[in-house]
Formats: sequence, structure tokens, C-alpha cells
Amino acid sequence: MPSLDFHRRQRSALLDSTRNPTLLMAGGWLSRNYPANPFAFRADSTFLYFFDAPEADAAALLDPDSREVTLFLHERTDDEALWHGPVPSFEEMKQRHGVDAVLALSSLEDAVQKIANGRQIDTIAVADPKATALAAKITGHDLAFADESRFGQPDLLDAVAKLRARKEPEEVDEMRRTAAVTDEAHRAAIMHTKPGVHEQMLTGTVEGTFLRHGCVPAYNTILSIRGEVLHNHAHDKVVQDGDIVLLDGGAEAQSGYCSDVTRCWPVSGKFSGEGADIYDIVLQAEMASIELVRPGMRYRDVHMESCRVIADGLSSLGIMRGSVDSLVESGAHTLFFPHGVGHLIGIDVHDMEGFGDRVHYPGGRTRSDDFGTAFLRMDRDLESGNTFTVEPGIYFVPAILHNAEFRAKYAEQVDFDKCEAYLQMNDGRGFGGIRIEDDVLATEDGYEVLTAAVPKQRDEVEALVGTA
Repeated sequence: MPSLDFHRRQRSALLDSTRNPTLLMAGGWLSRNYPANPFAFRADSTFLYFFDAPEADAAALLDPDSREVTLFLHERTDDEALWHGPVPSFEEMKQRHGVDAVLALSSLEDAVQKIANGRQIDTIAVADPKATALAAKITGHDLAFADESRFGQPDLLDAVAKLRARKEPEEVDEMRRTAAVTDEAHRAAIMHTKPGVHEQMLTGTVEGTFLRHGCVPAYNTILSIRGEVLHNHAHDKVVQDGDIVLLDGGAEAQSGYCSDVTRCWPVSGKFSGEGADIYDIVLQAEMASIELVRPGMRYRDVHMESCRVIADGLSSLGIMRGSVDSLVESGAHTLFFPHGVGHLIGIDVHDMEGFGDRVHYPGGRTRSDDFGTAFLRMDRDLESGNTFTVEPGIYFVPAILHNAEFRAKYAEQVDFDKCEAYLQMNDGRGFGGIRIEDDVLATEDGYEVLTAAVPKQRDEVEALVGTA
């Protein structure tokens, strides 16, 4: 868990890099189906970055002129103590968070305006619409959580992003801890796999492992024999011989730091010939991309290395035709690898994705309009302390491979008859898809794979299947 000293250092660094007072909102409880039955509270990630275990509805004002930090919390009442137990006093919370003052949340609007004394106040939208609306009212900014152009003021977003993008040792340690929990969860799912088991049971095995370690899923767990559906959150199928299970799941600690790992394995315990071929290509692509990681490397080049390996591998199987250069230049490889190779990760599983391309495509870089490459989530030059995923995949997606436009465009470069065999194999259920994903830290002289303990060599994975 990052220390009080860490949070104070990061707040001080933000005060060093901003000119206007900054209002941050933690967000509050969001109702699940009626007002008194909310989802579990999870504070906004930027607030969580600067304050440990914040309370629901908390707010904070950071003033660069006085360098004072004021925290706003709900008043302590007897009714709250009855339902939720006693909570620390304002004075205790002042000491716990190392702030200059703790004031009642009911005074937020008046107190912020008094402290600002006519100065512009900057802020950031959060998932809770009530909190965002209140921040907009106080600051006068037009805010929208789902619109990157209205997510926050550019200078503030830049200042926060600069801090959050480069992980301190305490942050990396927290990610190593969630990586160990994620490793245990993936192993448990592989070991409990056998024909006739429900996807939901395997999902419960994964998420139960997270809970036993005081963690929660960092995102909705993807566990499916239909791995060609990239974000498949349905767990409604029974796994059978011939199927390949794809698990994309990671643990999130109370601190918010998390892991994001994908592994695939055969239900039978042994990949078929086609399965082994495709698995080995994806693994080679992932390892080749990771090998490029170092400070100064452009992340787009990390992505393109996977593209090249995949194009070369599929050519060796006769699925694609032509030189690697021509296949990648034309975009033919995207029929099988239709997404980017990864994203930033940290206190968000897609770290700072809401900040938009201002952060992820800096320096005037723009997204490609081409199918597949358009989904590359970032194009930054890597720096020491950056943490991100590398997750190439190969998928046989009927909607893509049956697309008339793609069939015409790539008729000379793709053997669609061979593709059809993959779509019809496994008693008509189709091949599905294979993705392999790890979390990587760029170091001063290279990289560290934070999730290296999770088995991914084919023989290791096969040896675990069904051994529970």
C-alpha cells in the first residue's frame, strides 16, 4: 500500500506544476437498482492517487499559492454511527491524510470560493454524475466524464498525467502484489478446467481467489471459449473437448493498483495441431514485442513488431500470402489481429484512458483511420517507470472473415478457404481466438515483466490443465 509520504509527495509535485487551485472529487455511491442498494464504492482514480482509501463523496482543494491542501468530508453523526459504526474524527482524518485542514462537505461551495478568492479553479470529471455536476457548478467549467474534450482542463490533465505515467517504487510494489494474486487465480482456473465444466464456475474460481486476498476484479472478467469475441463477459457456456479457454482477468488491490493478464489453454489438456501453431505464433509475437521495450522506444513500434510476427507466422501456415512488409503495409494482418498491442496500466486498468488522446497520442501524433490500427490505445515514447500491457492475439472472427469488402480487398493476400476451415472446425464451434498478455515495466535499461510468473509456455500451460 503506498505510504502517507508517497501521497504527500505526489500532492506536492502537483502543486509545483499547477497555477490554479485544483478541486478533486472522489465520487460517491452509485445505485445498483434502488437508491439504498449501491454498487461497492470505488473512488475516482486521480483522487485515489493523491489520497489513501478516501471516503465516498470526499472532495479536496489543492492551492498552489498557499500550498495548503483542504479535505472535505461528511460530518460525523449519530445516525451514521448507528448504521456504519464509528468513524474517525476530522482531526484524526487530518493526521491520517497529512492535510492542512478537514472541513464539512456541506461547506464545500462557500469554502472553495473563499479560498480561491476570485482565481480560476481547475478540476477533473469523475464517474459519479452528481460529483461531476457539483464540480462544474463550483468551477464554472463544462465537464463530462465520457467526453475527453470536456474531461478536465488541459494543463491540469497534463500535470496529473505526467505524475501518474511514471510509477514510483511503491506503486510498482503494489502492482507486483496484485500480479501474484492474479497468478494464483489464473493457475486455479487452468487447474479446474475439464470437459463439462461451466465457464461461470471457472470465473467464480478466478474472482474467489481475488476476494480471498482482499482484492476485487480490476475489470469485468473475460473468461470464454469464444475468445474471438474480444470483450466477452458472458460466462454461460459449458467447456468441451476441442475448445480453447481464454481468460483475461486481473486483481485490483484496495489501493486501486491492478494487474491485467490474458492466458489461453486447451480444455483437453493438449492443444490441437492448429491450436499449437496459432498459440506459438502469438507467444512469439508477444515476446518479440516485449524484447523491444526500453526508454525512448515508441510504443507504436512495439505494436508493429507483433503485427510483423503474426503476419510471418500466418504466412508460414498458408493462411496469408505475400511478404511480411506487404501484408503489414496493406493491413491484411488486422483481419486476424484487429486491436492494439496494449495500453497503460496502473491505478486504472486502462490507465488514464478518460484523459483521451492528449495523453496517449502526445506531440501531435494522431490515430490511424485504418481498421485494426485505429484501436491502438496509445502511441507514446516509453519512459522509465511506465507500466503497460503487451497483448497480441490471433482470432478467427466470422464477421471479419465473411466481410465482402475485406474479401475483395485481400483476395490475393488471404486464403479465405483456409480461414473457413478454422471457422468450421471443432464441430462447427470454430477455432475461437488466442491472446497472451502481460504487464510490463520500462526500466532504466530495459524492462521487467511484472506478471512473468503466470505460466505461458505451451508445455507449462498444458501440464496444469485439469490437475486440481
